[in-house]
Amino acid sequence: MSSYTLAIFLTVGTVDSIQKDIATSEILTDDNSVIMVYLPTAIFPCKIREGDMFYFEYVDGVTEIRCGEPNE
Repeated sequence: MSSYTLAIFLTVGTVDSIQKDIATSEILTDDNSVIMVYLPTAIFPCKIREGDMFYFEYVDGVTEIRCGEPNE
């Protein structure tokens, strides 16, 4: 599955753990399934810690990661 296909279905995520430069995270998909993903910490626009929430926002055809909960 390509990252573009994966990103289309992702909505909200939670950081489970961080080891070195990789964040292990749970993502809640549009169909309410939970998937585990491994994301480089460098793609987050903020400093993240275990338990932090993030979400994907689609702006001008580009998928962006935002920190916190949607509509915060």
